[in-house]
Amino acid sequence: MVTERQESTARACQGLLPDLSGLDLATLRGIDHAVLAGVIEGLVARVTHPADVLSDYAERAS
Repeated sequence: MVTERQESTARACQGLLPDLSGLDLATLRGIDHAVLAGVIEGLVARVTHPADVLSDYAERAS
């Protein structure tokens, strides 16, 4: 699920993202990049609020 903020951030940053596959999460959090920050924010929300993710899935499945 993409939020409105993530969509607007993606439109603002239409260039290619750098290859960050070799970096750990602590290093990624220190990088000032709007799209990357939005992705990390979404991942953290999924971990810190798993019930929200499950309820969204249950709503879509029914």
